[in-house]
Amino acid sequence: MLGLEKKYPMLHQKGIMGAANFGIFAPITVFLMDRMMITDDEVTTEEAEMFKKLAGQYGELFGFDESTFMAELMRIGNIYDNYISFSEDARMTWEAVDLVGAEFDQEQKRGVVDILERLATSDEYLDNKEMSILYAVVMACYDDIDAVNTIFNRLYERIIKTYDPNHQMAKALMRLMNFIAEDPTSVKLSILGRPDPRTEGNIPPMLLTDNEFADWVVTISLSRALRFRDTIMNQSRIYWNIAETEEGKVLSAQKGLIKYFSLSGSDDEQIDESINFTKDWIKAIRDGSGNVKMLDETIFQLIILDGLTPDFSKEGIWKITCKKISSGIEIHAFDISGDNATYWCPEVAKELSQKLSIDVDLLNGNYPTEQEDRDLIINNTRALFDND
Repeated sequence: MLGLEKKYPMLHQKGIMGAANFGIFAPITVFLMDRMMITDDEVTTEEAEMFKKLAGQYGELFGFDESTFMAELMRIGNIYDNYISFSEDARMTWEAVDLVGAEFDQEQKRGVVDILERLATSDEYLDNKEMSILYAVVMACYDDIDAVNTIFNRLYERIIKTYDPNHQMAKALMRLMNFIAEDPTSVKLSILGRPDPRTEGNIPPMLLTDNEFADWVVTISLSRALRFRDTIMNQSRIYWNIAETEEGKVLSAQKGLIKYFSLSGSDDEQIDESINFTKDWIKAIRDGSGNVKMLDETIFQLIILDGLTPDFSKEGIWKITCKKISSGIEIHAFDISGDNATYWCPEVAKELSQKLSIDVDLLNGNYPTEQEDRDLIINNTRALFDND
C-alpha cells in the first residue's frame, strides 16, 4: 500500500503505521484499541482482560496472533512514552479512523467496530472520548446513516437488557443517538465539547503538518482578501516573541508573509508567489535556517488584515493564535478585532465558518492531508477572484 505515508502523515511520522513487519491492519487496530482503553488515563482490569480476549478472537483476521497483539500494544506504549502532544494524539486517532474507513475490507471493518464496542463497554462506563472514537469508526465503516443507527440501537438494547435504562452507559448512548438525530456531522465535537464527570478535558487544537499549514495560510489569506478585494493591499503577517531581557523586556519578531496588491484574477502571479514564499518560510523555521529562529513550542500570531500598514484598531482583522511543535503547527483560536469573543478551533468551527464565510473544513480538523486535494481548494478559492 504505497502512498499511505502521504495520506496519513502523522501516523507515519510517529511510527504507528508500517513500523511492524506485518502490514498496517493490526498496528492500526491495536492503536485504536489502545486509544479506546486509555481515554480516561488508566486501563482497568476489565479492559485488559477484554483486550486479551479480543486479540485471541481477531488476531488471524488482521494477520497477527495474540502475542503479537500484545507486542504491538507495548510498542505503541513506548512511542507515547517518548512524548506525544495532545494535538498529535488527536490527529493520529482521526487519521487511524480514516485509514480504517478507506483501507480495511468489509470484514475487517465489522471486526474493528465489534472490538471497539466491546472494549468501550467492558468497564461498564462510556466516557465521552470512547463514544467519540466509537462513533467516528462506525461512521467511517458504514455509509448509510440507517446502518449507523442500527448499530447503536442494538448496543443500547443490549445495555438496558443487561443493566437498566438508568445505567450510565444507557444514558450516554441515548445522548449520542440524540446527537446523531440532530446533526450526524457534528457528533464528534458535540460529545467532546461536553465535560466528562470523571475526566475534565478540552478538545485538542487542530494540528497541521508544515506543508498543510502553508497551504492553509494561503487559503485563509485568499478568503479574507476576497472580502476586501477593493483594498489596495491585503496582507498576512507573523508575530512571535523570541527572548526576554534581564530587565524583563520582551523581544519580539515579525515576518511579512503574504502581500496581495489589488489581485486581478485567478491567474495573478502574486498568488503563486505567495504559495512558494509561504512554503519556503515554513521550511526555514523548521530547519532553523532563517535570520530569526522560531523554536518548537513557540506560540505565534498569524495576523490577516487589509491596508498598507497594520492598523490593529480597525475592526475585522483576523488574529489566529498558533503554536509550532516538533511535528507541525497547532491552530488554537481566532480573535477578530471588534468582537470580544475568542473562537477556539475546532470547538466552534461551525459558528466561526459562518462568521468568516469560509468552508468549515478549514476550521474543524478535516483539512485534507493530500496535496492534490489542498491544491484543488486553493484553485477553487483563487477562481472566485474571476467573478465580479
